[in-house]
Amino acid sequence: MPKTMVLETDLPSPGPSISGNANQIRQVLTNLFSNAWEAGGGGVRLTVKTASRADIPVANRFPFGWQPAEQSYACLEIADTGCGIAGGDIEKLFDPFFSTKFTGRGLGLAAALGIVRAHDGGIVVKSNPGHGSVFQVFLPLSKQAQAVTATPAAEIAASGPSALPARAGAVLLAEDDASVRTLTRSMLAQLGFAAIEAKDGVEALDLFRRRKTEIGCLLCDLNMQRMDGWETLTAIRALRPGLPAILTSGYNEAQVMLGDHLERPQAFLGKPYNMNSLRDAIERATGRSAQANRPNTGSERTGGISGA
Repeated sequence: MPKTMVLETDLPSPGPSISGNANQIRQVLTNLFSNAWEAGGGGVRLTVKTASRADIPVANRFPFGWQPAEQSYACLEIADTGCGIAGGDIEKLFDPFFSTKFTGRGLGLAAALGIVRAHDGGIVVKSNPGHGSVFQVFLPLSKQAQAVTATPAAEIAASGPSALPARAGAVLLAEDDASVRTLTRSMLAQLGFAAIEAKDGVEALDLFRRRKTEIGCLLCDLNMQRMDGWETLTAIRALRPGLPAILTSGYNEAQVMLGDHLERPQAFLGKPYNMNSLRDAIERATGRSAQANRPNTGSERTGGISGA
């Protein structure tokens, strides 16, 4: 998303659970997000909510003729403050051949509806010109899902450090998104780690030079200005070969790890990540630090890194 987009979320924990293909559901989100920021030219507020709902509106329900078969559905709601959609255009919105000149017609909406339809769900659209749009994606609740209870932060803090390698040192956190740094710092604290924060690779390298005796692991974003994740990792490893490192990115692991790089991290962490995936990445990184600098062979193009 462009930096000018404001993202707000209302995501209960635990939230409603569905059975589906994660990559396809992610594609639905991607297409709806793209539609939203196109509608506002980038300067738009986007709100994402999830809930369980039984009251599914009848108006502007897609695909045409879809009738809910269950009493309650998981609802994923994406609301934007864009230009809105003219009433006569809503019924043609998901037509793959539909094209008008109004801003934010939303490339990929037909594909999103196809995925939702394949999951026995439907989409409801609410919009008025000049007042933004709301897309509600309804998907059947999982019948196999077991009850999930949120783990109290105190319990995570008590159990987390015991599962992680002792004396791992502080984590050097290189991340250019201030909100991500704040959230990650909080999770690291609950896992028993101090965080040394840098807003980009240049600052991370400077901090490492001054405080390298305190640092036991590097957690580094891939896309940063001035010095990206690969350059940061290479520069810091020149000062301490084999330093445990985790590379984070919103791109998938196969894309990120493709190509030749002087240094490779012990672990990859896909964004967005949670407490458990962060803990697992630290375990992989610090547990395999002795192998960090071994030569890369053709059969190890991804450096043996486990998926996030």
